[in-house]
This record gives sequence, C-alpha cells and structure tokens, in this order.
Amino acid sequence: MLLYKKMSEGIVCPLECINRDLICESPSDWLEKHSTFVITLFGLLGGGATMLLTYFLKSRCKKIKCCGFECDRTPIELTVEQVEMQSRI
Repeated sequence: MLLYKKMSEGIVCPLECINRDLICESPSDWLEKHSTFVITLFGLLGGGATMLLTYFLKSRCKKIKCCGFECDRTPIELTVEQVEMQSRI
C-alpha cells in the first residue's frame, strides 16, 4: 500500500517524493552497530580476569608478579588433619 500526501496544490504525491531526512531514522551509532563485538570483548576480558584471580587464590606462592601487578602474601598453612581425601570410583 502506498502512502500519499496531498500537496497544497491538490497534487497527490507518493511518500517517496518527500524529503528522505523526514522518513528515515537517524543513522545507527557505533555501539548499536557493534554491540555483539563489545559484549564478546567484555566477556573475554572478564573471563581472563576471573581465570587469573582463581590462579592467584589457588597458588601457594608467597610473592606473585603478573602484568605489572605484584602481591606479597602469606598463604594459609594446611596440616594433614585439615586435608580430607576422597576416592573417585
């Protein structure tokens, strides 16, 4: 179905002859166009940070240096009584 607009002279004109700036939406911005890339990038960075922090927590090292960050810490000492062994069958 064609949409028509009556001009002041009584001429009927299809919508295509009207100024395109009035018809078309504004052009999409960068974030709207590349949203999938941004979500993927944040997911990768978040996953990498999580993996790095998990490594730091499980590590028994007293001094950790990585990517310009440095940490001196005292890991918790485990005794034989605190360790519980379970067999996998």
